Amino acid sequence: MYLSFIKEHFKPSQEELDILEAKETQDLYSDVQIQGGFVQVYSRQCSIFDSEVYKNQLNVFKKYLLNYEKQNPKLNGCCLEKAFYVEQTYSLDCQVESPETWLKEQVTVWQLPTDIVNKLNSKCFSFEDIAKRHGSQIVDIRIQDPNTDTFTPTVEQNCIANQMRIDEYCKYLKNKAEFFQKHTEYSPDKVLFAVNVDMDNWDEETGQLYEYMPQSLLKYDGLVYMRQFCLGVNIPQIYIKTKGVWTGGHQENSSVNSLNFNHGPGDCLWLTVDAQYVNKVYEAMPNLYQIEGLWFKEIDFFLENNIPIKYTIQKKGDLVILGAGCLHWVKSLGNTINTSWNLLVYQENTFQQIYDRQLINDKYKISSVIPIKNLFLDIYFHRKSPQLKMYLHNFIEDDIKNYIKQSAKIKSCKKRFNSREVLQCSTCKMEIFIFYQIKDDQTFRCIKCIEGDEAEIFMKYKPTELILVLNAEKFTCSPTLCTRYMGTTECQLEKQTEEEFVSESYESSIEQSKSAEEQSKTKFARKKEKSKTSKKSSQTKQQDRNSSAQTNHQIKQKRAYRKKATKGQDDLISEIVISQKSHKKNENSTKSKQTKKTQKNQKLESSVKSVSSSDFDSHSQIQLTKKGKKQNEL
Repeated sequence: MYLSFIKEHFKPSQEELDILEAKETQDLYSDVQIQGGFVQVYSRQCSIFDSEVYKNQLNVFKKYLLNYEKQNPKLNGCCLEKAFYVEQTYSLDCQVESPETWLKEQVTVWQLPTDIVNKLNSKCFSFEDIAKRHGSQIVDIRIQDPNTDTFTPTVEQNCIANQMRIDEYCKYLKNKAEFFQKHTEYSPDKVLFAVNVDMDNWDEETGQLYEYMPQSLLKYDGLVYMRQFCLGVNIPQIYIKTKGVWTGGHQENSSVNSLNFNHGPGDCLWLTVDAQYVNKVYEAMPNLYQIEGLWFKEIDFFLENNIPIKYTIQKKGDLVILGAGCLHWVKSLGNTINTSWNLLVYQENTFQQIYDRQLINDKYKISSVIPIKNLFLDIYFHRKSPQLKMYLHNFIEDDIKNYIKQSAKIKSCKKRFNSREVLQCSTCKMEIFIFYQIKDDQTFRCIKCIEGDEAEIFMKYKPTELILVLNAEKFTCSPTLCTRYMGTTECQLEKQTEEEFVSESYESSIEQSKSAEEQSKTKFARKKEKSKTSKKSSQTKQQDRNSSAQTNHQIKQKRAYRKKATKGQDDLISEIVISQKSHKKNENSTKSKQTKKTQKNQKLESSVKSVSSSDFDSHSQIQLTKKGKKQNEL
């Protein structure tokens, strides 16, 4: 069947030929083709090729049979890699432990329990729910060719062509024939993609996401130190998809980690290249960073060019977690809904990838929505790291060098009071770290883009002060150097503020309670005064009750929110434990059956001298699944 092709293009060893000629291998090849081909079967969470029994067959599939299947002798199947799947027995540890201890792979798939997925999706994440709740929201529509396989797509293959209401797009998903009859401006051979739908006003949906997502991925996140909200970064975005739409190849914002959850019902195909191999793609496509997000290439190109690649099917309920710097592109295999946002795991490799990407951004003038230099500074203040200290020293030196280059244009340099604001250069769109200029139109220029011959320059921080702080053994939280973060951090000033708020609320309710008791003693006054005081007292009591009720309502609201958040996590942990018990029970049941079978066989062996070899079939062990003023201020 395939031997002639293999002998023509390759020189297999005699041992490999024996494996290829075996009926077992031929039957396996036929069954793999029925299931969609080797790439799909091998990449599954539970694949037949995971078994040691088929180790030899896996080797010949990667070296020869994949080439025969695709009729392409140039493919290097050994470059095909597999995502890491979080197993049931390990998921509870991942739920409570920091990702820096267990998130080691570039592509991790975590299948959440079905009951949790249903609760998460309930009343929020179906096409009908989205159309009903947010139907009037206008979104960008990307028109694409579903068969795109190129690094240089034309406008006809991929373009933002229009805007549309969400409810109108949902009608397109429901009945495409009727939609194209009504909207003749669109071509039926193209697919429409509602991309990067902002969820900044989707409070219930984002609340539900945070409710049921694994807590460790929300609790141990460096992005809590961001000083502003960024859509798609620390606020989720939603993608509403139909079969064939695709997201072009790119690394995440500043190469941070990424979370993507598939709400279903359809599947998504993820093609990914680990960060350590991105340079190989860059060698094949030198303009890789200039065309980021615009291209889609099928897997064959990467196997032909010896670039290790992963092929992953994301099903409903699957959470895909990408490592820092992972290059990825995604295609929808059906109508589905995905939500996505970013994560920063406290790992040396993550910081390294982010720093390397910052250098690339600076080189190619690529703007990022994440102000990495300021973020690194804020993380370092609260989590000392020699690695971050080195990077920050480099950032400071770069800004000082650029200041010296521009010194002939500078009249004065002084520190501005507010150092906590996040600034971006209006000319080059790059992040402002230390030095900047304020123009008459209240826009900002970085030190490289300053205008005029006698420019007044400001500093967010004094470089000498920053260096002193970086070299200090201890750091005390300061209003001018930290605080004002978007998430719950380790900043001591923020923790003090939270404690004072809770304490004030408690003391206020106690004082109101005492006041109510004192007012009740008016019954011992004179009869006339009693009447007047009684009237006044009742009014005061009512005001106190209203005030107390309002305070209690606020406390209850806060408690209810916390209780709700806890409930979601309790549900998730409970489902994981139940799933683990079920998994363990099945294992024990299987072991028990095997023990009984062994005992039975031993009895038979004692009474029967020989057993036919046909009574045992090795194939039955694993079944194939069919489915700054003065300059001296520096």
